[in-house]
Amino acid sequence: MLSIWESSTKVNKTLKKLIFFVLLACLATLQSYSAQAKSRSAFAQWGAQTLAETNNLFWIPQRNLYADEAKPAGPKPTTPAFMWGCGVQLSALVAATEVDRKTYAPQLARYAQALQVYWTNAHGIGGYDVLPAPKPSDRYYDDNAWIVLDLADAYQTTRQPQYLHWAEKTFRFVDSGEDNQLGGGIFWKENEKSSKNTCSNAPSAAGALRLYQLTHKPEYLATAQRLYTWTNTHLQDKDGLFFDNQRLDGEVEQTKWSYNSALMIRTNCLFHAITHDKKYLREAQRIARAAEAHWVHADTGAIRDGSQFAHLLSESFLYVYDRDHDPHWKDVVGRALKFLHENGRDPHGYYSKQWDTPVKDTLTTVRLIDQASAIRAYWMAARYKLK
Repeated sequence: MLSIWESSTKVNKTLKKLIFFVLLACLATLQSYSAQAKSRSAFAQWGAQTLAETNNLFWIPQRNLYADEAKPAGPKPTTPAFMWGCGVQLSALVAATEVDRKTYAPQLARYAQALQVYWTNAHGIGGYDVLPAPKPSDRYYDDNAWIVLDLADAYQTTRQPQYLHWAEKTFRFVDSGEDNQLGGGIFWKENEKSSKNTCSNAPSAAGALRLYQLTHKPEYLATAQRLYTWTNTHLQDKDGLFFDNQRLDGEVEQTKWSYNSALMIRTNCLFHAITHDKKYLREAQRIARAAEAHWVHADTGAIRDGSQFAHLLSESFLYVYDRDHDPHWKDVVGRALKFLHENGRDPHGYYSKQWDTPVKDTLTTVRLIDQASAIRAYWMAARYKLK
């Protein structure tokens, strides 16, 4: 009986020690998670919160896709988003993954794979359609150029070869939109070749440079230089900013959207990173100063443009910071995003279309592209450790 009692006592002591160490490990894990949450910047917290809300409201689980619009008080949406919104949401997931790969890389992979239902083969070449097949082909060169940039960044962050493969396939479609009319340049839309736009040429030049950085294939650098020269020659205003498009009759549509100038800022920064030629940095700074004067409110710091344009301008300032290390650019972005967080959401946390207009009432309908733009901007700010 004594030996049984001693054996039982030893087991109890061992069990108590095991429980103690398990509790200790759990406490350490909780403390680690708590420290991680505290160490996250406000921008990372805002990005994570907005992404969680977007997943809850817009996600279509049957298809692993996001809806284009949703009514917070209505039924769950079932119609997939247009490719432009998909591209912004993909870029948001890439930015989140760059900061927190463990949490967001699986979401990024799942969504990038699901987007393949938009891939359509037509006219002898594949490319992303505006909506999933089956349907008649309706493809935009700018939609695909954004995807090239997203996939290139996804590859650099994760080193998953599938992303680079998709990026190069997509760029082949983008590149097919160029011809000799107007002396070169990429059209806006495949089935309606009536204009060549900054929004198709600037991200295509940037995408070619990103692919050159990742593959060192000289044809990408040559393409980027050609598109860069054409866009500067045909669509840049004297102040450094960019017009919207040039029609085939030669007339220039002179509306200025912030994202057009933003992508030429990014292109100049990429050229500087690759060539180390200071003329590209000077040009990026010149366009950035003009863009700040044109679109950033001096009093509030808000960017006076729609969400889908403004987030690209905000990150372009950070690309300039990468090259010249001037803290001014981080300050500009920090002010703009703080204004957005404090004023751009409705009482339930959903973002409206405009970055400089305070939201006072509950939004009855919200768009994916507006939420995704905020997510992308916040995670980019977190990546640069903005305060």
